[in-house]
Amino acid sequence: APAPAPAPAPAPAPAPAPAPAPAPAPAPAPAQPYSPIALLTLPAQVPPINAVGTLIADPTGPIHVEHRTADLLETAPVARDQVLSDTSYVAATEWQEARERAANALVESSVLLLVAPRHHGSTTFSFRLLAEETDEEVDLHVVETSWNHPLASKLPAQAKSAYVLDLQDSDRDRINRTFLSHLEKYEQTLNKNGSYLIITVTPEIWSHVAGQVPAWLKVVRLSNYPRALEVARKHLSAHGHTSLLEYLNDTTVQENITDWSPVRAVRLVDEMIALRGEITREAADEGVDPSSYEDHLQSEIQELAGGWGEILNIRFADSTKISTLPSTESDTTVQVLDVDDRCLSLALAVRHSGPMSQIQDDAQRLSDILAGVNSTSLEKSADKKRSVDLKAVLAGVGLRTRLNTIGADVHYGEAQFDSPNYGEALLIHVWDQYHPLHERLIRWMVSCGGEGSTADDPAVQAILNVLAHHQDDSQLTKVRDEAAALDRLSVATAVLVGAARDEHLGRRARDFLYAWSDNKTSETQQLVVAACRELIEDQPGPALIRLRRVADNAANSQVSNDILNAFNAAAANPKLTGWFSNAVSEWQSQAGKASSPAVNLGVLALMSVDEDGLPWLLKGAGPKPDVASALRELLADLDNYPDVINAIIRWLRADDGSIYYHVLGLVQEAVADRVGLKALAQLINELGKVRERGGSSAGTQLQDSIGADPDLGVLPLGDPTA
Repeated sequence: APAPAPAPAPAPAPAPAPAPAPAPAPAPAPAQPYSPIALLTLPAQVPPINAVGTLIADPTGPIHVEHRTADLLETAPVARDQVLSDTSYVAATEWQEARERAANALVESSVLLLVAPRHHGSTTFSFRLLAEETDEEVDLHVVETSWNHPLASKLPAQAKSAYVLDLQDSDRDRINRTFLSHLEKYEQTLNKNGSYLIITVTPEIWSHVAGQVPAWLKVVRLSNYPRALEVARKHLSAHGHTSLLEYLNDTTVQENITDWSPVRAVRLVDEMIALRGEITREAADEGVDPSSYEDHLQSEIQELAGGWGEILNIRFADSTKISTLPSTESDTTVQVLDVDDRCLSLALAVRHSGPMSQIQDDAQRLSDILAGVNSTSLEKSADKKRSVDLKAVLAGVGLRTRLNTIGADVHYGEAQFDSPNYGEALLIHVWDQYHPLHERLIRWMVSCGGEGSTADDPAVQAILNVLAHHQDDSQLTKVRDEAAALDRLSVATAVLVGAARDEHLGRRARDFLYAWSDNKTSETQQLVVAACRELIEDQPGPALIRLRRVADNAANSQVSNDILNAFNAAAANPKLTGWFSNAVSEWQSQAGKASSPAVNLGVLALMSVDEDGLPWLLKGAGPKPDVASALRELLADLDNYPDVINAIIRWLRADDGSIYYHVLGLVQEAVADRVGLKALAQLINELGKVRERGGSSAGTQLQDSIGADPDLGVLPLGDPTA
């Protein structure tokens, strides 16, 4: 029988519908820049120079506007959106009760006093509170305490503004009953304007008025601060260094930082990041995988958190009682250091690294200073030691061995500590433990600075690190004095600039610069000018205010010349030219008919600026000083402003003489009043060097223009020189 036909093949199954394409992954949110609230309080923006305090006396009726500029404290804007988006902010449970009380207080009063010790984060607390509790149209500002003592009349009160004022200096910021009494009227003004003020005060300042608090004034105490571990974690994440978070889980680290303030916790974060960078560079130099250094990194972070306390406590133990101690947890016997080796340790700590001979010289100089050798006789002391008996040196321990004893390595004559962070910990330890040495340590560190020191100078960094760690801004005056005595102006300048840029030392440093700006000592004024010249690009408002104060109170012609150079730099900066011109115009308006050296020097600086080949002051729109009036003041005092004649000559020749007659007209207007005969004769003689296209000299034309004057026309001015 025939085989059965095969069953027909089943129809192919329909192809499955294609799976829907996966939705594209959302683009990662752009990383927020690391800008903690404390950094936002630095005056880093170019403020409008006419941002004066505007007081609305009665918003519901006729508006009375009162402009006050010179007598108000300085303010700097703080961006509300950046305060709210600060990813490093810790909403601490320790602050919850105080925050609720403060929020309720702001509902009842426009002024709040927040009593908090330094380092507790009161400024951060205040700005976050204002950003969250006030309306969006309210602008946030930090107030600079540029005063000799608190005055309610100097407090700003712009409409729709919220201010934070930190009072921390026990001398200059001490409040009294009178201040609190005047504060009530100020609070009423703020309330009408829809504005607020939080004043943070230290317990030391508050103790003088604690029993005199008026009933209307709301006071909140901020006694606790966020846990250091939480602060460190938040800041590491905000920095983008989440890979370092695991090191904070170490129990040794956590135990060591339990009682730390938020400020110290943030410094630990900076140190951890710097340490990771150092170890990564070291691994790259040796051509090995950085992961092989993980154990080393962990031990270094443990030492950071412990402040190298175990080793430093032994090395700086009482050397008169013990010479060595049992081994530490490491396998190295740590010895108690004698005074000479302690000086050697400090010298290397300041330098970080350097030639052995330089470290030894620095150590010897420190030894002399601690022994009371006058700083002015240090060089003579060094000369004397060249002729003394040195056999005892050969009988002692060699320098390389001593460096090894203090924990340093020496390669090719260069010495440095085994750990990059040990030196800073050593300096902080000595500063903490030996308070009577502070002034002499400052003198010595200033002496270690080189000529023309900048922020990168190790001595400058050492001073700033110690002061920032301890928030010890009182030593800035000592830095100034020692720099003057040792002829190290550049060291003091770099320290003051660095302090002014620090979020914790900044306001106090700017306070010092303000107070010193009318000091009649030329060295102090030159320091203020040098510091403010560097600060004018990133802190233009405060810097220019202080330069103006120096200009109007200059101790001598050298200081005035320094001011002119600083003004020249500001005027020549395209980002600052218009703003600087606006400022000079405001000064001129405030001075009225009175002469102002700051206005004169400001105009002289602006006269040196060109745009498209023409004098900037004679071009375009925008707030500018009255040129004719300014020239009148300058020409009336040629002894102090001789450069104005060359500036006029340059203007006459500008753009191949295209504005010759315009400039000559300004000069004629300027000399019509108040210009002395001697100055006028000198001007005519100098302008005789400039000829217009027809061949006549500017001096002749100026003399002819005033010839009709019955007083001047008969004077024997003589012929202008060709």
